[in-house]
Amino acid sequence: MMKKIKLVTIFLFLCASFLTNAQEFKPEDFISARSIRRAQINDLIRPTWHLTIAEGFGMPFDPNGAIYKDGVYHLWYLYQAESGHHWQHLSSIDLFHWRWHANDLKHNEGDPDEGIFSGNAFLANDGNVVMAYHGLGTGGNCVAYSSDKNLDLWQKPKANPIAKPGWDPHMWVEGNTYFQISGGVPVSGKPNPPVLYTGKDYKQPLTLIGNFITNDMPDVDWFEDVSCPDFFKLDDKWVLLCISHSRGARYYIGTWDGKQFKPESHHRMNWPGGTMFAPETLLDDKGRRIMWAWVLDRKSGVSSGTMSMPRVLTLSKDKLSLNIDPPKEIEHIRYNPTEESAFKVNAGESVTLNNISGKVMEMEVVINPGQSKRFGIKVFASKDGVEQTPVVIDLNKNLLQIDMRKSSLSKPEYNEFAMAFASPDPNKNPAYQTQDAPFELKKGEKVHLRIFLDKSMLEVFANGRQCITQVIYPTMEDAVHVQFFADDAPIKVESAKAWKLFPAMQW
Repeated sequence: MMKKIKLVTIFLFLCASFLTNAQEFKPEDFISARSIRRAQINDLIRPTWHLTIAEGFGMPFDPNGAIYKDGVYHLWYLYQAESGHHWQHLSSIDLFHWRWHANDLKHNEGDPDEGIFSGNAFLANDGNVVMAYHGLGTGGNCVAYSSDKNLDLWQKPKANPIAKPGWDPHMWVEGNTYFQISGGVPVSGKPNPPVLYTGKDYKQPLTLIGNFITNDMPDVDWFEDVSCPDFFKLDDKWVLLCISHSRGARYYIGTWDGKQFKPESHHRMNWPGGTMFAPETLLDDKGRRIMWAWVLDRKSGVSSGTMSMPRVLTLSKDKLSLNIDPPKEIEHIRYNPTEESAFKVNAGESVTLNNISGKVMEMEVVINPGQSKRFGIKVFASKDGVEQTPVVIDLNKNLLQIDMRKSSLSKPEYNEFAMAFASPDPNKNPAYQTQDAPFELKKGEKVHLRIFLDKSMLEVFANGRQCITQVIYPTMEDAVHVQFFADDAPIKVESAKAWKLFPAMQW
């Protein structure tokens, strides 16, 4: 009898606790939450497996603070809250399913910063995880540090800002020395290279050393800044991943002597008409360098703010460029595999696939180009061809191209500068109909494409050497077809496989 009384008492206590917590909410709060959830599910352009903001608008939506710790991938993203710019904390064990944390990194009463802008995370010598970020309102860069197992609890030193003047920082430690790159501020009206700070204690002011880069490369315009920098070693080379606000994501490869970075090559990860910004990487327990970037929206549904799918970066054989591949974890959300038998596409012909179609899927194809110099795959294609987005291989021009001319009946304008305020003349921003990435096929090489669709997202990986991303907004219900085409000579599609991709977001 006493045992039953104890069980009843515990049950009543739990019920009372639930009711007490539930009283914090009003009935209309639940109605609003349910309404948002239904709207997100029914949103025709909201991605389903790309990492997307939970609600509201992320502008900017830079990924920040990426770090792998104790078997968990941690990532923060920048968004505007009622009290200013915050970093929202996320974590995952498989790169695709994410948990939102309740505690974000933000301005607290008494902090010198008025908001948290872009930066990075690293492991300090004392075992703390350190965040370096631009402190809005300080004119410099600040840090926060945590010894919390889940990285939810953070402290800020009294010395903030520890680097001044400052802009988008990247910080790391080598031996007993802490290094910080401070990015060049955009819209300065003159070349403004990043500078280097060093110090022996990340909680104390750092010393300005001088320019971080020895020289720039000939294909970089004078008005391009180095913002959102990420500096890391790959094999025996060093990579400076960054953006210029005018032209988006890019990277340098070169050498680092502990005082300056000497670039040997420079490459884009975004081209006129594209929207890849603010790249961020981490190193995981498998030794992989994994990258995300903010894919700047051109239209907004229920919410706005989407990351690119994770990319695995490795150094090419000539050590002058990066290889770019999807992570193996994408296979965890595959289902319903389909395949087409090998087939030929004649010059001037377009072949619609019988088994492969959809707006949310992965395709893997192998094409033998033969003598053809221009061919490719149309995705998001309606049966009548009114809407279609060709992915083009142009071997005459050595290009991987996404053609947006017929991508949507409600097509946004794609411009040379996605952020025109940082261009030489914000009033001159030409429209682009295609996004063209350099891609050269080696002699005797076949084309191996991995293409990922996610409602409004299109990402194409080509032969492990190039990747191009675009936002596409098809409106027609039957814009789900896949068609192969060849312009000038026959091609052979030796393999065409596809998988549906199960939604990884909560809704």
